Amino acid sequence: MPPIKKTNRSYKKGEPFRDARKFILICEGEREADYFNFFDKKSQKLIVKTIAPIGENQGESAPNKLMERASEYIEENGWEENFEDQLWFILDVDRWERDSIEEINQLTNTTSNWFMAISNQCFEVWLYYHKSDVKITPNDSGQMKQLLNEQTNGGYKLEVYAVDIKTATENSRNIDQHKENYFPDVGVTKLYLLGEEIIGLLQFVDGQIKLI
Repeated sequence: MPPIKKTNRSYKKGEPFRDARKFILICEGEREADYFNFFDKKSQKLIVKTIAPIGENQGESAPNKLMERASEYIEENGWEENFEDQLWFILDVDRWERDSIEEINQLTNTTSNWFMAISNQCFEVWLYYHKSDVKITPNDSGQMKQLLNEQTNGGYKLEVYAVDIKTATENSRNIDQHKENYFPDVGVTKLYLLGEEIIGLLQFVDGQIKLI
């Protein structure tokens, strides 16, 4: 369903100054949510709200369930168009039929400030490009997760990877040879589109994120 604008929402003490842009991220899993939560309030201009299935709801990550959660969030929290807030669906292709993903693509094409970013085959493709600018072509998501785990000593650590979002955005953008297509090739992720939005609201000093 289209966003519903919430009216008469007043500022509450302790909230980020609402000159910030809010990113509502509908995720398939906890790893994606943990990653993007890292950036919440790293800038006064940025608010990140992730929605991911957890606990007894972990099986509810099918595209239709993601759309339901997006609609429920808007119903409960409203939509503040004046701040150019954005809602993103963060998707993998390793579990769902193309037709199911196409439903979300059609929804985002017809709903203002709703977007979709797909990784093929899984979110770990995006993470991998934080540390590499060489395209990979994993056979499946299991192999991709193994490649990520072997990429650095000690395996994937959120605090080691997330700080390199700027590098990941550049690498992923350069690797995508079909930017006009919403559905990425194997070993390609469209998450650089969201990365561009986030890093535009962050400040970097000597390659590191500076709190502002």
